[in-house]
Amino acid sequence: MSNTQQDDVRGILNETTMTIHKHETGTEGLRALCGQTYHLEHGQLRMIRVKQATETLDAEKCGRCFENGRGY
Repeated sequence: MSNTQQDDVRGILNETTMTIHKHETGTEGLRALCGQTYHLEHGQLRMIRVKQATETLDAEKCGRCFENGRGY
């Protein structure tokens, strides 16, 4: 999936760290592909479009989930 396509999909935003993760498809709840959200309470997380999180909220993309991300 290209970076442009990745921006159009929904991801999981960790509102504490302001990091956006790819959602792990086929799982219940707010599970990230990289596993970094399994221990967090749902109150800290929300589903949001990746583009909205990065452009409007200035969130960082997770380096494990996105080729052009940072951290983790």
